[in-house]
Amino acid sequence: MSISTNGQKLTEDEIALYDRQIRLWGMAAQARMRSARVLLINLSSIGTEICKNIVLSGFGSLTILDSHKATEEDLSSQFFLSKDNVGSYRLDAAKDRILEMNPRVNIVFDIDEFSSKQPNYFSNFDLVIGTELKCDEMARLNEITRKYNIPLYIAGSNGLFAYIFVDLIQFDAKEKKVKSFKPTEVGKVSPNTEIIDVEVQVDEEEASKIYEVITTRNYYKTFGDMLKTATLQGKLNRRQMKRLSSAVPLTIALFSEKPLNNSEDLKCEALSACRQLQVPETVLNDQYVEQFFNQVGVEFTPVAAVIGGAVAQDVINILGKRQSPLNNLVIFDGITLDMPIYEF
Repeated sequence: MSISTNGQKLTEDEIALYDRQIRLWGMAAQARMRSARVLLINLSSIGTEICKNIVLSGFGSLTILDSHKATEEDLSSQFFLSKDNVGSYRLDAAKDRILEMNPRVNIVFDIDEFSSKQPNYFSNFDLVIGTELKCDEMARLNEITRKYNIPLYIAGSNGLFAYIFVDLIQFDAKEKKVKSFKPTEVGKVSPNTEIIDVEVQVDEEEASKIYEVITTRNYYKTFGDMLKTATLQGKLNRRQMKRLSSAVPLTIALFSEKPLNNSEDLKCEALSACRQLQVPETVLNDQYVEQFFNQVGVEFTPVAAVIGGAVAQDVINILGKRQSPLNNLVIFDGITLDMPIYEF
């Protein structure tokens, strides 16, 4: 026997297996996950966390694309690998352990290089997640996902610092809340977000309870457009500006693709980022600059767990369509533990 939700079916066994999470995000979201075809690029430390969360959550199909071979550095940040795997393909080494997590998920392991894939390869997926990518690869991937209207998440880390970039192109989310004294109005909420519909509902069992079902439309920029237009002018209050992390201009600086041979190069580019963002150059802390430069490309397991968990949760969120997703850049500071969303 199976139960159908919007034409997508979950068997009784699946409902029993995923009972706990169905209680959290609903049957419809679980059914959409069951039919989703996801591409994960690179089994980095963050990629490993995302892979684990997606497989255990019950997505229907996951393809992992990774041409890297395991190194000594991988051993400290990726729990699928062991010392004996050094020198072998990461996917070959991790394959059996990934398959054991959830035999119900169809998993494809592809050791081709990302750069070798033609654009039509990506058209086979409903969602693409990229990790461990260079800036030019991020831009190329985003161009392809836009061409085929595919939602995209890109995540990366630099030691104690990390980021998540999101491009869902255009996304509508519904949120139900108790109606307050002041009704919610249709209109712009922010430059990239607007409320397009508000439906009033009366509770079937208790007529005194009145709810609003709010439909919010989220607009997204491409990675390239985000970098061109990124500014924080008028978006932060005094308290937020005071807490603004040096990791913000430093991360933007790293996206510039200019050669950064030393910390002075990084600082110079980060100062340029401060000017573009229209924030005081005093935001930039010299100790942060040195630490950030020394940790560029480094992966720490605790940071990967935070970022991988956030990406996986937001992916589940967009399938459930119950609240607005991330839009469009998240920057994590592992020193202060701040993780704000910047809508550029």
